[in-house]
Parts: sequence; C-alpha cells; structure tokens
Amino acid sequence: MAAVVPDKYHLKSIHEEIDLFDRKLAHLTKFEKFDSDEERDLAAHKLTTKRETLVKTARRLAAEGVEFKPNELPRSLRSKDEPGAEAAPAIEAPAPVEAPEASAPQRAVGQQSSSPYTGTSLDWQTSVRQYMQKKGKA
Repeated sequence: MAAVVPDKYHLKSIHEEIDLFDRKLAHLTKFEKFDSDEERDLAAHKLTTKRETLVKTARRLAAEGVEFKPNELPRSLRSKDEPGAEAAPAIEAPAPVEAPEASAPQRAVGQQSSSPYTGTSLDWQTSVRQYMQKKGKA
C-alpha cells in the first residue's frame, strides 16, 4: 500500500469524506428502516466512529500547518460565525423545506421573476449579483 502524503489535497479529500459521512448519518437517522432502535443506534454508532477518526485526522493535519480553504470545510466543522455556516450540522435532522413562494423575499410591484427558483438556494441570479458586488462591479 502506498504511503499517503499529508498535503492539502489529502486534507481536502478527508473533508469530503467527513461531509459524506455527515450525509450518510442524516439519511440513516431520517430515512433508513430498521427492525429496532438498537439496530439503528448500532449503525449510527459505527458511522459516527468512522467519522470521528476522520475528524481527528483532519484536525491533526490542520494543527500541523497543512493549508486548506475555509470553504472546503464540511458544514458540520464550520464555526457558527462563519459565512455559509448557518446550516445546521448534517447529523441533525434537516429542517423541512418551505415552498419557494413562502421563502421568496417580497418583490416590488412590476419586478418579474424569470425563474421559479427565485429566493431559493438554486437562484443563480442572486449569486451572480453577489459576485459582482463583491468584485466591485455593481
């Protein structure tokens, strides 16, 4: 077996695996069917144990000075004051998704929406506007 070089690419793949385990845990707790609660707890414990070893490895590599981009961190490891960290950890049950009409911001009269995704996370126009403002081209 080849030796793994602890570099930024290895840390990125560890972060991706942690995010995958977060999603697996969320799916397991929300949708998987088990014969008993003990079986569900055992399966969740196995996934949590594997995830925790990855978290320890990622934190050790970060402490050793391996560089990484903050936006590559799994959502469950981001601090609450970080932008984009308002999502709850994936281990908890996700909040119910509201209809796009309920979550869309109030629009001025005469302003038409060209997309059914306006106001949702799939609204690409908002992200383009934010990018342009960030770059100072608004």
